[in-house]
Order: sequence, then structure tokens, then C-alpha cells
Amino acid sequence: MEYYNNKEKIKKLKNIKDYVVIIDFDKTLTTSYSDSSVGTIPNFLGGECLEKRTKNFQYYRPIELDYNLSKQEKQKLMKEWAEKSFSLISEYATEDVVKETAKVANLNLRKGAKEFLYKMKQNSIPVVIMSAGVGNIIKEFLQNEQILYDNITIVSNFFEFKNNKACISIEKIMSTSNKEYSRIPKELRNEIEECNKVLLFGDIVEDIRMINKEQLHKTLTIGFLDYNIEKNLKKYNENFDVVLSNESSFELIIKKFI
Repeated sequence: MEYYNNKEKIKKLKNIKDYVVIIDFDKTLTTSYSDSSVGTIPNFLGGECLEKRTKNFQYYRPIELDYNLSKQEKQKLMKEWAEKSFSLISEYATEDVVKETAKVANLNLRKGAKEFLYKMKQNSIPVVIMSAGVGNIIKEFLQNEQILYDNITIVSNFFEFKNNKACISIEKIMSTSNKEYSRIPKELRNEIEECNKVLLFGDIVEDIRMINKEQLHKTLTIGFLDYNIEKNLKKYNENFDVVLSNESSFELIIKKFI
């Protein structure tokens, strides 16, 4: 299903060719049934690592999709989840594990996503992939798919490796609670502020914070809603200009907005 909540804005921005794309990775560029980039490593390793991850996921994932919680409480819990997730990966993962995981991970691009990214490359449109997931996995995956084009910048959590062990600064982790516009590199923010349009894609309402309020008037926000559709549709319609449900594809995006 497609829901158009700001037809005047859509019409105004539709034919502008000077724009920047800001897009979430997990469940946005990828399908809703794909693993998250954070989940791929425990799934690859199995055993105790997967058991711990599954326990955390079962507790925190419903909270991530719950829009009845206060903003402060949800931010606190999402930060807590991110810290536990990355600490767990640091405990078990090596550089070799990350590379092997990316080759076999259950990550599937939405239909039309490859064509969408290729069109952005053809038209020299800057693409910012902003993710609270694992940047190393995202980068390896895009390379394996042969779609890590020069116009793409990944803003995410990247592990460094010391003696083949995964290391990351826990206090600097980007979670869904602090995945904000200010984390985009300044030179790209300058481009965003100088262009005439931004296309923003996300799968949770918090993804709106990938752009700042001053740029919202020229930003077409598109939300993919694939979980708790009836329960959350009103919230998505209040926050996104366009809401696409039931595993929508980028073929529709290309047809209607590119």
C-alpha cells in the first residue's frame, strides 16, 4: 500500500534534479525479512554469541517498534541495546569473521534497490547511507554486490581491528536513538544545505532525524512500514510524506520520484 500525506510538497519537489539521498540501510535498503547488519555476525558465529544476541533482540526489538513509550525512555533503552550488541560482537568477532559474514549473511536488497543506486551513480547524486548497524558489514556487502559506487558515503559504526580482534569505542556508538544529521560529515552537510532537494528513506520514525528541521521543507521523507502496520500507520503518516507498506520496492520509487 502507498500513502501520500503531503501531495503539495511531493508535486513541488518531484521534478527537481539537484538533490542528495539520505538512506537507512537495515530494513530500508534491505528487505524487512533480512537480518540487521548487527545481527549477521552472531548469526554467523552461532553458539553462545547467538544465544546472547537472540535474548537481547527478543527484549529490545519490540521496544524499538513501540511508539507509545516516551522519547527519553526509548532513547535510553535503544542506547542500552546498542552498547550490549557492540560489546557482544567485540567479545567474539575477528576481522576474518566480519569478512566471511558479509559473504554469506542473510542480507537481501529490496527489489529495484540496485537499479536505484545505479541511477544515482549515473546522475552523480550523492548518497549517504546512514546506519546504526555495522559499517564494516555494510561496506563489504555493497562491495560484494558491486554497488559501492564513488558517490556513496557510509556513515555508521565501524570496528577497527587490533591483532585481528574487533574493537570499537562503545561511548561513541551510533544507535537509533542518536542517529542524527549532525553525524554526517560537514562537507556532505554543506552539499545538503546547498542543494534544492533531499530524498530521505527510513523504516522507523526516528530515521527522520537523519535530516535537520531547517532542511525539512525541501526534504521528501519516505518511510517503509512492514511491522505492526495497523498499529503504527497513523504514527508513520504523521511523520513521513510518503509511507510504503507490505515490502514495497524501489521500482515504485524510481517510477514515481526519480
